[in-house]
Amino acid sequence: MDKSRFKPTPILRERRRNKCARFALTNARGDAIEVMVRDISSKGLSAAALGEAPALNEVVRAHLEDGREVWGLVRWTDGNLFGVEFDTRG
Repeated sequence: MDKSRFKPTPILRERRRNKCARFALTNARGDAIEVMVRDISSKGLSAAALGEAPALNEVVRAHLEDGREVWGLVRWTDGNLFGVEFDTRG
């Protein structure tokens, strides 16, 4: 996972699904980041970290309910709240 390969998606936003569920993200080192997802779409997610939020521009991986794994970049943070933009090229 090399953030220099990340290609941002256009600004257009799809409808997001509110989803308040416990979720585990993994950072680039493979460490688990426990979060509560606030909303999710095919392009990204908004979440609250149960501990410290990942850093701005940090690469993270998400394991989705359907078994897929996606990765993205942390695009914003506010205390323990943060947003991730998924790599949608695949």
